[in-house]
Amino acid sequence: MLRLIFIAGLLLSSFYVNSQPYPINLTPVQADALGQLIWKNEGQQKLQHLTTWNQNEDFPSLGLGHFIWYPNAKKGPFKEQFPELLQYFKKQGVVLPQWLAQSESAPWKNREQFYREFDQAQLTELRLLLSKHLDLQVQFIIKRLENGIPLILADSDATEKKVIHYQLARLTATPEGLFVLLDYINFKGEGVSLKERYQGQGWGLKQVLLTMPLDYDNVLRVFALSADEVLTRRVKNSPKDELHWLNGWRVRLQGYQSITLK
Repeated sequence: MLRLIFIAGLLLSSFYVNSQPYPINLTPVQADALGQLIWKNEGQQKLQHLTTWNQNEDFPSLGLGHFIWYPNAKKGPFKEQFPELLQYFKKQGVVLPQWLAQSESAPWKNREQFYREFDQAQLTELRLLLSKHLDLQVQFIIKRLENGIPLILADSDATEKKVIHYQLARLTATPEGLFVLLDYINFKGEGVSLKERYQGQGWGLKQVLLTMPLDYDNVLRVFALSADEVLTRRVKNSPKDELHWLNGWRVRLQGYQSITLK
């Protein structure tokens, strides 16, 4: 059985090796449902959680996918996406408030200022803007996966490519599998940035796909368990204490096993 599965992976890899952006095909109803699940995972589907600044972090997390926006020109190790989201909004014809369109970095210099001004005009206006355009944020996340998979493949050797293509074929066969791919790449990234490494080991989608075994029945369960293994390793390798995040991450991953979409 294992040998047959691996041969299937080889055939898939030969078909997709030269692929361009990986097409993610969802109906509008499926895309909306996936967006609501991502919002539930990131912000409990609450309006106030569209603008947050977590303790012990140097940046606010904004929007449906809690996109990072650094408060100064010096960027941290994690991928900053909120400015890219704003550019995507503008391409789709969304008119941004003047203060937002002119801000090159987050206008709140620290968490204290952010929450001191939480109910003032700028953050209130930002939450309203983000709540009106949840659909565009879902499309933005879908595009990240479509563009991220080729980045993962370009960062992989020939053997890794075969495994990744096989796992992607299994996961993209159902809306539920697509959801875990979309949610995880938004949650922890592609796994190709050298900045997003602890002791040389990443924790993104690439690492999860390569951690998954080849022989299994329940793809959602295997993805969740493999992601748990990858994130547990991240916590062990971290130069600072990240243990307080792990329980919440595990709750999110466990939820992958029971989702049902139509």
